[in-house]
Amino acid sequence: MNKNYIPQAFYFTLAIAGILGILSLFGKERSILGFAIKPVGIFSDIIKADSTELKQMHFKDTLTSAMEPCPSGIICFRNFTAEKYPLDKLLDRLLKVKEKKCKVRIAWYGDSFSDGDILVSDLRDTLQSLYGGNGVGFVPITSEIAGFRQSVIHSFGGWNTSSILANPGAHQLGISGFSYTPDSGNYVFYKGSTHFKHTYSFNTFRLFYTSASNQKVRIVINKKDNRVLDLAASSTPAMITVQADTIRQVIARMNQGGLTCYGASLEDETGIYIDNFAIKGNSGLGLQAIQEKNLAAFDSLLHYDLIVLQFGLNVSNSPTTDFTAYVKGMSRLINRLKEAFPSTPILLLSVSDRSQRRQGQFVTMPVIPFLIQAQEKIAFDNKLLFWNLFEAMGGENSMAQFANARPALANKDYTHLNFAGGRKIGLAFARSFIHEVGNFQKRRNSLAAIRN
Repeated sequence: MNKNYIPQAFYFTLAIAGILGILSLFGKERSILGFAIKPVGIFSDIIKADSTELKQMHFKDTLTSAMEPCPSGIICFRNFTAEKYPLDKLLDRLLKVKEKKCKVRIAWYGDSFSDGDILVSDLRDTLQSLYGGNGVGFVPITSEIAGFRQSVIHSFGGWNTSSILANPGAHQLGISGFSYTPDSGNYVFYKGSTHFKHTYSFNTFRLFYTSASNQKVRIVINKKDNRVLDLAASSTPAMITVQADTIRQVIARMNQGGLTCYGASLEDETGIYIDNFAIKGNSGLGLQAIQEKNLAAFDSLLHYDLIVLQFGLNVSNSPTTDFTAYVKGMSRLINRLKEAFPSTPILLLSVSDRSQRRQGQFVTMPVIPFLIQAQEKIAFDNKLLFWNLFEAMGGENSMAQFANARPALANKDYTHLNFAGGRKIGLAFARSFIHEVGNFQKRRNSLAAIRN
């Protein structure tokens, strides 16, 4: 005789519904016995959204005045620095770059939103088209997303990798937050990419390292130009430079023992370069693991004209809307960066839009406005420039619009852009940057007219 399981199934279903009902009472992610419990919303279609209002704070901006309103379609940089025109030195150099007289270099620190050179690659290509430069700039020795990145062809083998996330106590982390020690059979290979106008070829290859003793590196350029170069002993980050009329690919092999590498750079002797140091999983606070002396050493080698900080996704999972601790932590990081790069302006970007499912639709996470306000406070308290990435995307619910666009501009995780979306935001940033160039030229021309 077959046993009747209907009562057991009913009680099991009732128990599951009860558990889910209890979890639905908790609106934020919680940790139980070390396991992260995601919010559950089985009543989301019948419960109205939380009507908690965000208390707005207003921070005085000095870059955009009533005489120079921000044009429609452009998200202007906001200026919380003590200077009226903090970008003038950079912009003056940029116009000289266009005449092939010097170089402009930007350090871009970010999280998974710009990892793989998403967003940055289109921004870099646009600015290089306008002001000059060939090559992708800084590249790591190893990378988990080498096959995903479109701006450089990259392969490697025989390396041990340390990072601010996996080995935050390591003393010899480079400007990117990584360091690499060679093992047997090591090599690293870079080839220019045809995906962008200015990444196919370059004329300068730079390698960054420290070494306890004199070493040698074997480099092959374009498959046939073999060179053996000396790496002089150095306890702080040092650099060797290799040049040729046209470089399309480079392979390098190192000796073992006492040598630490930090990355390389593919570039020309003039132009504008954006070195992408984005790290998946980095809230920004992890950068404090990089020794200040190493940051300063890299600045003495590469001379950065602007530092961009693009973070927030790894903080938006917060179970609270109180970001006081994050504001303090980021302020400590910014003080460290200012010590290492004393004459370099810093531009802080807000978090992007990010969606979660609520009442059957994907909408902006409630925490996002609070986080943006905290980031604006970071910029205000530390006298930084600020650019609202959330507004550049289109504001509230824009991530859902990106993900559901045809063709799609973002992934279905409703968190990350794809390359098409990255191009859209990269061009939005480029327009903001070019707007500042135009304002600078107007001021300079007006001053010249007065003098004449």
